[in-house]
Amino acid sequence: MSAPVIARVERARIGGHWVTDAVVELSGTGMRLIPADEVPEDEVPEDEAPEGVRTRIRGALLPPITDAHVHLGLTDAAQSASTALGRVLDLGWAPDALPALVEAAREAHPGLDVRVAGPLHTAVGGYPARSGWAPPGAAAELGGADDAARSIRAQAAAGASVVKVALNAEAGPAPDDALLEAIATEARAAGLPLVAHVQGRGQAERALAAGVDVLAHTPWTHRLGDDVIRAAAASQTWISTLAMHGRGGDDVAFARATDNLARFAAAGGTVAYGTDLGNGIGRFDLDPQEIAALRQAGIEGSALVDALLAEWLLPAGPTVGVVAADVHDDESLIANLHRVTHLHWHDLDRQDLDRHDLGRHDLEDA
Repeated sequence: MSAPVIARVERARIGGHWVTDAVVELSGTGMRLIPADEVPEDEVPEDEAPEGVRTRIRGALLPPITDAHVHLGLTDAAQSASTALGRVLDLGWAPDALPALVEAAREAHPGLDVRVAGPLHTAVGGYPARSGWAPPGAAAELGGADDAARSIRAQAAAGASVVKVALNAEAGPAPDDALLEAIATEARAAGLPLVAHVQGRGQAERALAAGVDVLAHTPWTHRLGDDVIRAAAASQTWISTLAMHGRGGDDVAFARATDNLARFAAAGGTVAYGTDLGNGIGRFDLDPQEIAALRQAGIEGSALVDALLAEWLLPAGPTVGVVAADVHDDESLIANLHRVTHLHWHDLDRQDLDRHDLGRHDLEDA
């Protein structure tokens, strides 16, 4: 196992706060601020730093910008185009096809952290088995608790980061309460968050009662009661995906979802930026329409940055966001999201590193 990189950095966003002239530890499990009394004595000299110690990074570091809802098989992620994304969560594809998709995306975007759910777990004949967009294998049609156990254990063994269940009462049968309980039980046993697609009246409430951790979309098919909003805000993360309704021309669904998300956030709920990338949008980058929709829901400033980084949703990993040091707070970061590039932490293990050495957006910084 490689030793962590110890770096003195001009600025860093750690734990939701900006620090200046800080010493940080970078590793495969993220970025950690090193207290002053733990800084190695031999870290200070810039001309004789020991192996594995970075003396200075002239720039700002932050957790990776994350799209928490993508479908790699429906995007241009394998094309080597510039992107501000550093981490993505694929929320539903055929397990056999995922390794090649993940590898292609990582080759096209060095440093990209890709997490996956595997298939959507559903009832026999349930969504998305007959949706048209999902390839064979993307829907794990479960006949009962034994099927749920086999499928979820297989996905956990294959490295899934979450388990996804489809509670879509508008497109075929949804798992009944017994099957939903079995799925939730297996996800907890595997130590994986349970993510639900909820669609249709009563499905958000069922997800809440079953202990679902994350909603893959902000609910849009009906206005949730304030009591449901408060309960969800106390226990769930919602992935935004507001702009997908605008792409589909459904202004009523957009208004409903925006209202639900605004009340959820105001009640203290945790929001993650996500686009349903592949659903009407294929470019592998930040979506300005989704950011605008989040702002319309009242998610601004630090709350918007928190949603874009989604640090609480998944364990920290090997990818680090890097931007010029004139980014010094959340307001300036929002204004400069297009300048953020991402690297694997190993790539920061150099003696004297300037932000202009670090990525594809350098021409915009010059």
